[in-house]
Amino acid sequence: MIDPELLRGVPSFAEVPGAGLQSLAREAREVEYGPGDRIIPLIKPPEQVFFLLEGLVKLVGVSQSGNERIVYVFRPGEVLGSRVLLDVSPESAYESVAMQKVRTLAVHKADFVRVAEEHPELLLAVTREFARRLGGLTSRMLAAMSEEVPIRLAQLLIDFASKDGGGEDFVPLSYPLTHEAMAQIIGASRPHTSSVLGTLELQGLLRRRSDRGLLVCPARLERMVRGEEMIAS
Repeated sequence: MIDPELLRGVPSFAEVPGAGLQSLAREAREVEYGPGDRIIPLIKPPEQVFFLLEGLVKLVGVSQSGNERIVYVFRPGEVLGSRVLLDVSPESAYESVAMQKVRTLAVHKADFVRVAEEHPELLLAVTREFARRLGGLTSRMLAAMSEEVPIRLAQLLIDFASKDGGGEDFVPLSYPLTHEAMAQIIGASRPHTSSVLGTLELQGLLRRRSDRGLLVCPARLERMVRGEEMIAS
């Protein structure tokens, strides 16, 4: 049996009583994936719900021009499988692919539904998680159509910035992202993304070379997004 405390690490389950988590843990099994593995492919997705323990997973599709586009990045603690549980899901047009080594807890749909009938708070928690993500997907797609690349990139860096520090402090990203991944997430070319990163570095909003990798200043990036700090052309 899986340790129920692993499920307690899923933020959506923070308020779920222990009995529900214990019942779900009895049906879960740990599954690992390597970089590039398709966890939920576009065709014939597995009838499973996944709880991400370690690693990053991208929700990805292919544009009309044939380029890969990342529309969302799942981080540890998130739930994958809205297209399995819901009749209609905006994620149905995309597939979930491991960006690095990934550990998950997998629960078959039938087992999840059966446990959720006894503990409806589990289904409510997962549904809230899916609704939150749908809101984020909608906002990101609207931004991709209306915001300039520097703003989209700044918002991405703010989203991934470590919560340590404050004020004008520079902090690393909670999870490292390559230039290619950033470009696919914000819908820009890799050279353009690298160029914008260089511009933001010259303005003092980030530092690209440090022993902790990329460092960003969330406070200044937020001011830039709000239009309170000018963006160099």
